[in-house]
Amino acid sequence: MILELNRTEKIPLYQQIKRSISRLIQDGLLPPGNKLPASRELALSIGVSRNTVVQAYQELEAEGVITSHVGKGAFISHYLPFDVSSFREGKQTSISYEGLFSSTWLRSNTGMPAVLEQLAQPQEQQKVLSFATDLPDHELLPLDEFRDCLLSAFRRFKEDLLISGSPQGFEPFLDYLPIILARRNILCNKQNLMVVSGLQQALSLVARLFLDPGDTILLENLTYPGALGVFRSLQVNCIGLPLDTQGLCIDVLKRVLRHRNAKLLYTIPTFHNPTGTTMATERRMRLVDLCREHNLIILEDDYAHDLSFEGRESVPLKAWDSCGGIIHVGSFSESMFPGIRLSWIVASEPIIERLSLLKQSSDLYTNRILQAALLEFCRRGYYERNVKRKRQVYKKRRDRMIETMKYQFPEEIRWQKPNGGLFQWVDIPPRLDALSLLLETRKKGVVFAPDRMFAVEGWKRDGFRLGFVCTDEEQIEKGIGIIGETIREMLDSASHT
Repeated sequence: MILELNRTEKIPLYQQIKRSISRLIQDGLLPPGNKLPASRELALSIGVSRNTVVQAYQELEAEGVITSHVGKGAFISHYLPFDVSSFREGKQTSISYEGLFSSTWLRSNTGMPAVLEQLAQPQEQQKVLSFATDLPDHELLPLDEFRDCLLSAFRRFKEDLLISGSPQGFEPFLDYLPIILARRNILCNKQNLMVVSGLQQALSLVARLFLDPGDTILLENLTYPGALGVFRSLQVNCIGLPLDTQGLCIDVLKRVLRHRNAKLLYTIPTFHNPTGTTMATERRMRLVDLCREHNLIILEDDYAHDLSFEGRESVPLKAWDSCGGIIHVGSFSESMFPGIRLSWIVASEPIIERLSLLKQSSDLYTNRILQAALLEFCRRGYYERNVKRKRQVYKKRRDRMIETMKYQFPEEIRWQKPNGGLFQWVDIPPRLDALSLLLETRKKGVVFAPDRMFAVEGWKRDGFRLGFVCTDEEQIEKGIGIIGETIREMLDSASHT
């Protein structure tokens, strides 16, 4: 208990102690039944004699404010001589935040996106089939293996895991990452790498390094909402570019670059979120050439590269980078452990140096214990084995979703099968509205992510995203059946109006 005493006052110290304790009780900070410090303990802590504290306690007890019990101590009385609530009347019980939040935060975190995110969540105590999330099935998390790797990491690195470190990352982990990236045709060394706490931090750091308020960034017109939140918080102009079944429309980008001076292009070329499309190789090469011509930085989000179900793996844009204009970000979160939030940035050495300085303004360095544990996990072959298992399970779930949509959805509904990743996009006819559909299926215990959540510049009523990684095949069949039934009901209703 902290009491403030003024030794220059004429009021005796014991009375000041009595007054301070009474005030703490009146403010509700010392509730009835709460034990007070022993007189000797309190005297030492505030620098007075024990007799001074004893005298204060005696007066409080005489007034019925506290009670004392031999061998137990002094306690706040349950029968106080005053009404505590009366002292609180007229006082502001909590600070008013209105008018204190920054206009930047208000612009980027209020309005339709926040409402839609709430709608895509289950209602309280409602059993729900959620196709809105990308969180994996808990049964697919390799708990025992990762626990063993944590223990092994401590045995191997000992106290090195408990000290501060470089903002770039844990040195042994940085040495190992190029081996993983080389499998994706990305050749780099640790000077080109930084380990960060999740993709969100990676996007934030890059955006803060390159973008000033009023600058222009280009994105696919449907994109990852977390990225939109980052860019909008920096008060930049976000321009959405169309994409088709082959990915970003390069011809449109070319026309835009003739008229707009953009600094950065953010793209998800592989298993795009939310549409699931993968950019064709020819377009990737054209994109790299075009951005080199216009001195435009490409921020490549490769969040789910490892989750390829069939065919040849796509070569990342970074593999074609010959001038240092592509920043590649990837993650272990989506492919393995969402909870540990470990991702990486691959960029030219000058960019990594500046990102390292910028990172120190927020969290100094990324968790070394988790980096060491994940290093053990990869070295033992657990990562490859578990990713292979996830691919098999997710492929079956994607296939069950596709097959169920074939016989549950009306003919007007269209989709393209993704070759990997976490999401399936569904196109709907103009007379249907994805948000209205969500409101109806939510009543029946099924939620998904509507088109508006991903729109950069306005939107059309064109579809919704389904995640297939967090529900098993039986649940997928049930949930798709409910969505299909609701679509038919809404189409029938629209045809009669």
